[in-house]
Amino acid sequence: MNAAAAVWAAAGIWSLLAAHATWTDLRSAIISRRACWTAGIAIAALLGCSTVALGDPGRGLRTLAGTAAVTAATEIAYRTRPDAIGYGDIRLIIVNSLLASWWGPAWPWWALTAGAIAAWPQALAAALRRGRSARVRCAPALALGAALVLTTRLAATGPIP
Repeated sequence: MNAAAAVWAAAGIWSLLAAHATWTDLRSAIISRRACWTAGIAIAALLGCSTVALGDPGRGLRTLAGTAAVTAATEIAYRTRPDAIGYGDIRLIIVNSLLASWWGPAWPWWALTAGAIAAWPQALAAALRRGRSARVRCAPALALGAALVLTTRLAATGPIP
């Protein structure tokens, strides 16, 4: 398999997940476990194929390490305050991080930061209307943050950095 084609396919699968998660979160406040893990497995397999095609196992390890760091941090945040964010959002963050980590360990953090900034106006409005315990549907903002990183990385370096 062509390494670049595998990365493009992974980006396409992620795009479908982002659209699905955004739609279902806005409609019913649910981010599908099955959709996240299915897309995550497919993205991991495609990035693994790309790593093999490139003959660079270090790239695959760096991608996994970048994903693991974000996964650990979000898991700790969730366990500390489970009422602050839903676990569907955590799953989406993990899949976003898997794809963004392909370009380096800093990019999933940028995606998460951009998503948090994008969610801030909605969170502020919800807090003003319903108080600090208001629920915010984060999938659209998380998808937007990851899409911004994905777009900039593909434009700046292409599928193979």
